[in-house]
Amino acid sequence: MLTAVIVWLYAGALCYAYGALFFRKLPFALTVLSGLVILTVLAQLVSLFMPMTAWLHLLLIAGALLLLAVRRIPRSILPGVLPCWPGVLAGVGGLVWVLTFLIVLENATHLPSNPDTNLYHAQAIRWMETYPAVPGLGNLHGRLAFNSAWFVTNALFGMAFLGQGSFPLAAGLLALIALSFFWQGMMTLLAGQVSVSNLLKTGFLPLTFYALGGELSSPGADLPVSLLVWVLTILWVEQVENEQPYHLPLMTLLAAFAVSVKLSALPLLAFPLLLARFQKRRLFTLGWITTLVLLPFVARNLVLSGYLVYPYPTVDLFAFDWKVPPERVEEDRQAVIAFARWVGPGQFDAPFQEWFPHWFSRQSLNRRVLFFAALLTPLAGLIVRFRPLRLWAGWLVVYGGVCFWFFSAPDFRFGYGFLLASLLLVSAIGLWMGVTRFPWLSRFLSFGGTALMLVYLALTLVRSFEPRTLSERLLRPVGYIQVPVQECALANAPAFCAVNYGYCGYHELPCVPSPRHWVEQRGDDLRDGFRALPR
Repeated sequence: MLTAVIVWLYAGALCYAYGALFFRKLPFALTVLSGLVILTVLAQLVSLFMPMTAWLHLLLIAGALLLLAVRRIPRSILPGVLPCWPGVLAGVGGLVWVLTFLIVLENATHLPSNPDTNLYHAQAIRWMETYPAVPGLGNLHGRLAFNSAWFVTNALFGMAFLGQGSFPLAAGLLALIALSFFWQGMMTLLAGQVSVSNLLKTGFLPLTFYALGGELSSPGADLPVSLLVWVLTILWVEQVENEQPYHLPLMTLLAAFAVSVKLSALPLLAFPLLLARFQKRRLFTLGWITTLVLLPFVARNLVLSGYLVYPYPTVDLFAFDWKVPPERVEEDRQAVIAFARWVGPGQFDAPFQEWFPHWFSRQSLNRRVLFFAALLTPLAGLIVRFRPLRLWAGWLVVYGGVCFWFFSAPDFRFGYGFLLASLLLVSAIGLWMGVTRFPWLSRFLSFGGTALMLVYLALTLVRSFEPRTLSERLLRPVGYIQVPVQECALANAPAFCAVNYGYCGYHELPCVPSPRHWVEQRGDDLRDGFRALPR
């Protein structure tokens, strides 16, 4: 836990420095969030030429010190972090924040629970920590070509160069940043400023633990996408309530980054597009920020797989010798769809009336209720009659995200962000309209909501506490577990093969799910990459 706190403080300070360089008047949490995105984009670019080593951190630290020396960043941040709240309110808010921090700290130091972490997350991160982007890495395992900017974030702040293993703490860092943003809205709501955006922030605070608590110890891409969906939804509502000049560049930065984290976030680009209102200057801002964010991501795609977008073999413009064979790319695409729909590998293209009943029968009661509640939000929207009408546009974006998720890869952990954003946005508007009509509801929300928040957070902390591993976690997180492997071979080089379920974990490179006799090493060094032999 001590290691986690130190890493978060270091990473937060670094993110703040780079965020403040580009955004001078953002709230503290959003400044840190924008800095996290900017550092990840820079790290993606650097990863094309060098691994995530101490040299990169030295360069980033030198850049932050230079910014501070030339006064490009504010030297005092306490007013933005700790505004002056009345005594009782400060005490209650402080208790909420302490519980929130302890929950994140407890869960972020657990053993990674996402099964994909042992399948390919940890391996992808170790490749980034050890080598520059490796040509044709997807030939070793198709999942290693599922390029995600979030793996770069994890490699950057994994601190593997310290020689103590890699720390999967990026999810906890991002959660603390987002929860700080939500917490500020809750405090403002308790102070009597009832608005849709503050209601959203307050609601997303407990929902972070309800929907994403199990992901806090894993480097998977589902948590960051969900949090970015929620932050962007709030920013849209804030823009409607009180237009701010920084919203367009910030929302463009966050939406483009979300797409580089996971392609299922593509509907989020509609937020800045709507905000641009087809004005040339705004469209230019949207265009250049999106290009700068996605360019390193696309470049990494080309190196890892030979394709601009993976796993979509139809977008095939290059003839690199390390390119993953199209038939194997198509197999990966079909496997993702089949897994999400709970159907067999050969049934990925089954008609809706065949796969939906099977998919629905495998969902828990909670998920069924959430699915239909989100699906029926158009009816609720008609009842509450969104005012102003621009709120409809924001709801349509997240509802479009629900549809995009459902018809592409409807695994629930892929869709929590859009599902809960759609549902909570309609609920927040309904509550806000109720408060404007019946002012006494404001006091009820303040006292009743605060009491429920404290009870829920306390129960969450108790339920998630792992006393058995506490002594081990006091100094450092559990990290990646060691999985059994055995020696095997590629066509012309040795390798390690997984023993159980294709899990390689964080094992020494190269590790593959099974022997790859159709894959050869392109040179004497692993950084030379891999290519598939012709059939």
